[in-house]
Amino acid sequence: MTDMKSRSTNPSSAIGRSGQENLFTTGRLAQFLGCSERHIFNLRRRGLPSFEIGDMVRFDLAAVRRWLAAHQKGAAITKSA
Repeated sequence: MTDMKSRSTNPSSAIGRSGQENLFTTGRLAQFLGCSERHIFNLRRRGLPSFEIGDMVRFDLAAVRRWLAAHQKGAAITKSA
């Protein structure tokens, strides 16, 4: 039988070795993407991955990049020879 207390509850273990450098606030993500915080809010409503810790919202940069790549519009079309 596994004791529940033996499981790690350390938040940094879920974040990974790099710590919080890949966790962005709304403002930091807006700066990184070159848009407004309001636009980030609208993207969250459309499914941009985020998680909440109490009343704080955080974004995992790798998950955001995957989501943006999957929702990219107007991708460049390469010409065939």
